[in-house]
Amino acid sequence: MDLETIVISLVIIIICIAPFAWMSIKNKRKEKRILQNLVDIAAKKNHKINLHELWNNSIIGMDSTNATVFYARNVKDNEASHQINLAEVEKCRVINSSKMLSNQHGNSNIIDKLELGFLFQDKNKNEVVLEFYNATYDSLILNTELQFVEKWCKLFNNKILELGK
Repeated sequence: MDLETIVISLVIIIICIAPFAWMSIKNKRKEKRILQNLVDIAAKKNHKINLHELWNNSIIGMDSTNATVFYARNVKDNEASHQINLAEVEKCRVINSSKMLSNQHGNSNIIDKLELGFLFQDKNKNEVVLEFYNATYDSLILNTELQFVEKWCKLFNNKILELGK
């Protein structure tokens, strides 16, 4: 091969790879910013996030030492954040809101919303609900949200049991 062919090949490869690299860098920066926001919220309350999970424009984290949950979600310029002390929680539950659709191939169960609900020991306190997925403004196809919500529910319930001992 001559030098001209090598240079042209390299330029074409760089042109093909550059958009993917740029998107990856942009996503990493966005994830870092979302995590930093949650860390800052926790730090203001003298907590430290040592477990966390990011998805879409959402993050959930926990200070295991102080048994405190931190959550933030930013969808369509609507930001929600919560802090929940697990010592006050009776149990955590997965809320799976779905609808049944019928078509020529049979019935299908379609998930509309996935949420975590925190029921408090004090029955006067309302249940706190953290949204993991909403078909209205999230992608129409679930990615890992179902696994995330089940994983975190189990983690929180185990922590609640540990606190009750």
